[in-house]
Amino acid sequence: MKDANAQNERILSRDSTWRSSGIFSLNVGQTSFTNWANGGENQININTILHYRLQYAKGKASWENNIEAKYGTLLFADMKTKKTNDKLDYASKFGYQATEKWNYSYYLSFSSQFSVGYKYPNDSTMVSDFMAPGYFMAGAGMDYHPIKTLSILINPITYKLTIVNNEQLARDGNFGVKKAVVDTNGNVLVPAERFRSEPGAFVKFYYQEIFDNGFSVSSKLELFSSFKENPENIDVTWSSFITYRISEYFAATFSLDLLYDDDAIIKQDVNGDGIKEVVGPRMQSKQAFGVGISLKL
Repeated sequence: MKDANAQNERILSRDSTWRSSGIFSLNVGQTSFTNWANGGENQININTILHYRLQYAKGKASWENNIEAKYGTLLFADMKTKKTNDKLDYASKFGYQATEKWNYSYYLSFSSQFSVGYKYPNDSTMVSDFMAPGYFMAGAGMDYHPIKTLSILINPITYKLTIVNNEQLARDGNFGVKKAVVDTNGNVLVPAERFRSEPGAFVKFYYQEIFDNGFSVSSKLELFSSFKENPENIDVTWSSFITYRISEYFAATFSLDLLYDDDAIIKQDVNGDGIKEVVGPRMQSKQAFGVGISLKL
């Protein structure tokens, strides 16, 4: 089989030191009802996806940058909107070759979302915002490449910073920050903290391959163990993105995100009384499928 990955990369410099690959996808769907006995609400579903990879390689030095951005919304007939997808993720990795398959590595990443998220159908209960949470991570270690399409990053020394830049969310102690201390009248005695820093260890598996039959797959699994508190409770993030190119400008896309964060407390109505009780951390999942305009970058 031909090296499809190399065929889909753009060379950005004469000496081939810079290469890039990526995809931008726009999916639009509509649902309309007229005199429909079973009921329904007119709506338009818009979902945008950006995946972009920029790589530098010269001699023993390498530098890899990955950007992943997603945003989806439902627009109803009464002009109300509902967010369906929201993700902003950037990762940068600098490497220096140690052996044929091992690199010394320095890693930096940032992740958050673009806009306010609510606990639908209740659009008055906020659950997230831009930089609430926001995650910064930096670490050093080794990067292993057993095959061309797979890398395994091992950072025994890693620093993770969680930011909750929203007063309401920070006050309740969301995402692991120390919540505010209030009196019986609700007056704040001690303000909430907006930051949570954690030293720890980090491992990342990243796989990307483009096949000759139009399929492309990228998947990453990230594991973080905090040295600060409960190191046995590992934060897990798994993200996969599959594309099938129908034609030059149209493609089908599928994305799956799984997340387990020991500091993200999920509230559920466990006894059916209409009140959401604090349950604890749970596996979170999100998936999206669409067919629409797709452009190679």
